[in-house]
Amino acid sequence: MPFAVIGSDEEVELSPGNFVRGRKYPWGVVEVENERHCDFKKLRSLLLRTNMLDLILQTNEIHFETFRSLKLGTLNKENGAENSDDANGMKKPRRLHNPKFKEEEEALKKFFTEQVKAEEQRFRQWETNIVNERNRLNQDLEDMQAKLKTLEDQVKKLQLYKK
Repeated sequence: MPFAVIGSDEEVELSPGNFVRGRKYPWGVVEVENERHCDFKKLRSLLLRTNMLDLILQTNEIHFETFRSLKLGTLNKENGAENSDDANGMKKPRRLHNPKFKEEEEALKKFFTEQVKAEEQRFRQWETNIVNERNRLNQDLEDMQAKLKTLEDQVKKLQLYKK
């Protein structure tokens, strides 16, 4: 069964403010996206549905891998593998070699180190305070237990004395 397919890259005005993709003829307008005028939508759907996996696989396996190998081969020939900075033969950005950026990086590292040291000191102080508080509370508990023991002994003596 033959398909009736038309194509156009022009927008045609059907009614005021209503534009569609199509062709204008003396006898009327043929719309690309109208299924009564053109089988393009059906054909597109059929082709994409049946061939999408092949398209994806071919694009990935053939075109992308070919491009990648050519690009890496070109980089290695231009720069030499010994001049490249990483395993793929790609150069590191120039800014990594710029003294201004190195100074800025060192300043940031120093600032970060100082921040870490300050936080570690704050954490150690917090930990010391918690240990001291725990020791104080344990001592208070021992004192209360000793008082309780003393009071219990006094109660026992008084009970024995009354009998």
